[in-house]
Amino acid sequence: MMNKYTKTIFFIIGLAVFSYLINDFGLDNIITNIKKTGWWFVPVVGIWGVVYYMNAWAWYYIIDAKKKKVSFIEIFEITISGFAINYITPFVNLGGEPYRILMLQKPIGTHSAVSSVILYTMLHFLSNFFFWVTAILYALILLPLSNELKIILIAVLLVLSFFIWFVFKRHKLGVFESLLNFIAKVPLLKRLKKKLDPKEDSLMKIDEEIKHLFNHRKKAFFSALVLDYLARMVGVLEFLFILKAIGMDISFMEAFYISAGSSLITNIFFFMPFQLGTLEAGLYLVLDSIKLSAGIGIYIGIINRAREFFWILIGLLLIQFNGIKKDKKTKGKRDLLEYISDESQ
Repeated sequence: MMNKYTKTIFFIIGLAVFSYLINDFGLDNIITNIKKTGWWFVPVVGIWGVVYYMNAWAWYYIIDAKKKKVSFIEIFEITISGFAINYITPFVNLGGEPYRILMLQKPIGTHSAVSSVILYTMLHFLSNFFFWVTAILYALILLPLSNELKIILIAVLLVLSFFIWFVFKRHKLGVFESLLNFIAKVPLLKRLKKKLDPKEDSLMKIDEEIKHLFNHRKKAFFSALVLDYLARMVGVLEFLFILKAIGMDISFMEAFYISAGSSLITNIFFFMPFQLGTLEAGLYLVLDSIKLSAGIGIYIGIINRAREFFWILIGLLLIQFNGIKKDKKTKGKRDLLEYISDESQ
């Protein structure tokens, strides 16, 4: 487990960024729009507890946590905190992955921790690709779109199909062996290859664990993939609830298209710090494509952010306090053993 000083560092940095984001969006602005949403804000926030619960089960299957004696509650807490860190990490939004590794390296070993995090990240992307593909097929078949937009969606569909094939192949053949072979063939990367050579054995062990899941634990792999995909479908309800709050009666499939479309645009611009502006721009474009008032996207974006802020705070608190009960139990057991040892003497 991560030591308390490292946890505190994560917590302080996270809290500082969290405070910056709240200040940037304006606390009054957030409160005003939450009041506008009314009691619908409760299910908007609550539905993401279900999403994270399903994400945690998907990761639990990948880790094979039952055999490695890691409790689901631990995985659930780390999942929430990991996503909270991702939300507040500038540019690549992957800051939660090192945290997950640090939290798991003691109970399951460093190689297993690294491979399980890489595997879940790859699978999380894969479920996203399937989510977007489903939305594009729905839009092409059932929505009255312009010919220009149809051409764009078909092109995106082809790109996503390639990525799905590529990620499946990496699950089957591993990640690092082919990466090291590629680096070795590129003259400009020879210096990087020399730095990685001492770590080749460790990378190959991680690669073996990555391949083992797909090649020998297919049931666990596809169970995790289906769970993660269904978690995204549950997340669609957030958009349904937000629009219901302002009297817009939309169908689940329309909410699904809005969710997937805005998510796709946000991920295309993943390099933007804190995703500032990309969510709102994505919502604007998607709503406009189905002839809904694009201005509603600003309101949806603010409520999305408010929901994110709630779960970021929960995640940060879990970082700071996760493991305290366990530490107390461990201390209690140690004190008891010392007492028994003293009495026997």
